[in-house]
Amino acid sequence: MKKGLPVFLLLSGLIGLYVGGGLAFFPAELQAQSNILIGDNPSHYSETRAPGVAILSASFIILFGMYRPTLRKLSLSLVTLFFLSYGGGRLLSLILDGRPADGLFYAMLGELTIGAIGAVLLVRTNSSGKGVKE
Repeated sequence: MKKGLPVFLLLSGLIGLYVGGGLAFFPAELQAQSNILIGDNPSHYSETRAPGVAILSASFIILFGMYRPTLRKLSLSLVTLFFLSYGGGRLLSLILDGRPADGLFYAMLGELTIGAIGAVLLVRTNSSGKGVKE
């Protein structure tokens, strides 16, 4: 997985940049894609922009891990944490609240898949005892 790891981090980071950037800078437009209307509620904007900036920040670190081997373990940890957390939260909502818009349902599937791949890579990294170099 030496060459595949930077590609995985690139794809994960780009997804994070899109979602995080959209939530931070274009929250109404991004939410409207899933039939969520923010309206003119500053509190709703605040609750949308805050996780957007967190995702955006994590995505930069994930992308830095492509080029800096010393950051790869941290990058994989962030991929695993963010994608499994968001996917798990959506799964919880699916169970408790019912099925959301199709885009959010498919986002959940993608998040759980990417998070699971990140977790497997992270476990392999930890079990090898060598860290992630390439």
